[in-house]
Amino acid sequence: MTGVRPMTGVRRIQRVLPQGYTRCLANPDFRRLQPGFLVSFLGDGMSVVGVAWLAVELAAPADRSLVVGLAVAAYSLPAAIGSLTLGRWLSGRNARSLILLNALLRAALFALIPALYWTGLLDAATYIALLALSSVLHAWGIAGRQTFVAETLPAEDRLAGHSLVGSQEQLSFITGPPLAGLVSAAFGPAAVLAGDAVSYLYLALVTARVRGDGTVERRPAVPLRRSGRTLARHPELMGLLALTFVFYLLYGPIEVAVPVLVAERMGGDPTALGWIWGAFGVGAVTGTWVTGTLRRLPLWPTALAIVAGWGLAILPFAHFGTLAAGIAGFGLGGLIYAPYGPVTITLLQRKAPIEELVSLSAFRSAVLVIATPLGAVLAGPLIGALGAAGTIRLSGQTTVGLAVLGAVLVLLVRRHQHVREPQEPLLGAERR
Repeated sequence: MTGVRPMTGVRRIQRVLPQGYTRCLANPDFRRLQPGFLVSFLGDGMSVVGVAWLAVELAAPADRSLVVGLAVAAYSLPAAIGSLTLGRWLSGRNARSLILLNALLRAALFALIPALYWTGLLDAATYIALLALSSVLHAWGIAGRQTFVAETLPAEDRLAGHSLVGSQEQLSFITGPPLAGLVSAAFGPAAVLAGDAVSYLYLALVTARVRGDGTVERRPAVPLRRSGRTLARHPELMGLLALTFVFYLLYGPIEVAVPVLVAERMGGDPTALGWIWGAFGVGAVTGTWVTGTLRRLPLWPTALAIVAGWGLAILPFAHFGTLAAGIAGFGLGGLIYAPYGPVTITLLQRKAPIEELVSLSAFRSAVLVIATPLGAVLAGPLIGALGAAGTIRLSGQTTVGLAVLGAVLVLLVRRHQHVREPQEPLLGAERR
């Protein structure tokens, strides 16, 4: 009697997923780490709400805006300091250990914060200091995650690998904040950070079980000045970093202006704001997922098209100021905006020397982590001068102008160097 052999879990995945993702998940180490990434991303999505709301509870009424602003900044900005000061000790570590170190630090401090809060020992200053300490290794954790993808997957599958990880991150910003609201309402905002601690502890446990076959165990430490020289030798990398910084800077005011416009035009209805950002999230997940199925993308045209497309997508909301315009514009905008990260990270890894991937990724994260918060700071005076709609319009128009300027500069550089690039720099077209 002949029987039908049960289909294994991997074979089921192969039947459902696009080919690029199937190849990524066929790698055992890459596959094992995905649940850890997904859970930790969910914890971070919850902390977007939890960090700010716990700051509200700790602050005196007169100081709430200051304390919330410092808490939100402390949750991310010290990553830049850690990237620029800890390279001597961390740039030589392998990708797996960087993920593990960051996860353990986050887990420990996010567990300590609610413990102090529930025992009545947490004040606003201590809270901000612990948040700042928790983010010191964050850029190195990101660098480890990105380098892990580069080292475990062949070059032609890196875009798919980064897109798969990126789609999980985007998904967390759809599910995380609503879940945080439910947890906070039931148990208080400190419980949200406790949940994030558990998520990072899970990531640490999963990472510890990864064998790391095919990854670099140890590399020479790379001084910060060497990373600077590498960027100087590769004008494309320097130009891409500058483009990305300005792009993220111009995005920053959007996060402030959209809630203000909703308050002005839609009666301050928080559900309207939720629908708009929810549409952005759905578009972002879809865009990132689709990007990973593509293997032949011209790098600079793709990056500049994303920048221009995002700028154009947000203009209708500034003009009409309606819920329908917000949902349509930000849904399309998320679809366009989200692939930018996987595309530009893949370009960095294709151009950079393999031994400098960790240090350059950490340096990139340190520079970019400043951009969006700085843009959000600039939103205050811009909204005061132009209004919320005018600020969104200026951001969109300037972003389109940035893409046009970038295209002109790329054409001039190519003409000057007499280099014909379009046939060669295709994402995933080369093999490691």
